[in-house]
Amino acid sequence: MKTITIGRLGCDIILPDKSISRKHAAISLVDGQYVYHDMSKNGTSVNGRIYHNEKIVLAPGTPVYLADKIPLPWPQVLMLLPNTGIRVSSQEAGGGETVVDQHVGPAEDTIGIGWAIVSFLFPVVGFILYFVWKDTERHKAGQASNIAWISIAIGFFGGLLANI
Repeated sequence: MKTITIGRLGCDIILPDKSISRKHAAISLVDGQYVYHDMSKNGTSVNGRIYHNEKIVLAPGTPVYLADKIPLPWPQVLMLLPNTGIRVSSQEAGGGETVVDQHVGPAEDTIGIGWAIVSFLFPVVGFILYFVWKDTERHKAGQASNIAWISIAIGFFGGLLANI
């Protein structure tokens, strides 16, 4: 679990305003969810509610105001705590955490699925065309066969590189 801190002094994200506590809040990435923990004197406002010393689960981009006036810099948070698959439920989270938003980010590995389709489809089509053209169009059959074998190699090595 990675955690970043937000505050006026000595934090990962520094907001130099007198209303911001030295260590105002912490955000952790827990099981694909952003857990915001207010640790301040002046609290944090989310959707009109003020939180003091509470943990809440937030979706990226949710309007959050530290000390009820300074917006949470989501671009910096997402840069320091990147997440590819965000699942936020609309139910009460464990430990007294309140779920604020139900925004869902991309959860599937769409590049991996794309690689699987391409590395299966191209060789199949290539070999089918090879057998269709092998007696009548030898040049085209050879090209189709080459495409099939190259596609197999790309799919194999691409799959290995994706798992590194």
